[in-house]
Amino acid sequence: MACTLEKVLGDARTLLERLKEHDTAAEGLIEQSGALSQKVQGMREVGNALPDKYMEESSEIQELSKYKPHVLLTQENTQIKELQQENRGKTQFITVAVFGGAPVCARIDHG
Repeated sequence: MACTLEKVLGDARTLLERLKEHDTAAEGLIEQSGALSQKVQGMREVGNALPDKYMEESSEIQELSKYKPHVLLTQENTQIKELQQENRGKTQFITVAVFGGAPVCARIDHG
């Protein structure tokens, strides 16, 4: 395989293009990093500026939030029981309306 000057120059151009792309990507990442750093610093400043009163309220809210899943489960359980009761009522209605009040098995066996 012959190594010509044109091939070397072509490879150099290709590498130069790749380096430019990588340089552009690196600059973009540096800009994003700086922007994120500024956001984090701003959040820290806001967090440090909160009076102790708000921090105490925040800890109380966190304490209460521990019980939230239990409350949600209780509400869901109540809703499930209501739906089950509603289903029983609808099943009874269908049994009376369709089968004249006789159990479904009795209708099939004698029917």
